[in-house]
Amino acid sequence: MDGGEIVCHCEWVTRDEIEGALEGPLPAEDLGGIKRRTRAMMGRCQGFNCSAHVEAIMRERQRGTA
Repeated sequence: MDGGEIVCHCEWVTRDEIEGALEGPLPAEDLGGIKRRTRAMMGRCQGFNCSAHVEAIMRERQRGTA
């Protein structure tokens, strides 16, 4: 099973999961929403290693819809 590139290595959250949380029926609107829906940024590093990447994915999505 290929879920895409792993963004959060502590919790094994993939880019596809983050994008799914941004597109779902009740889309995540901020980092807190992504955190609750996917567990990204909730591992051992507490987002130190992945929060910038998660935020970049969110910015890409906002640019694509604007």
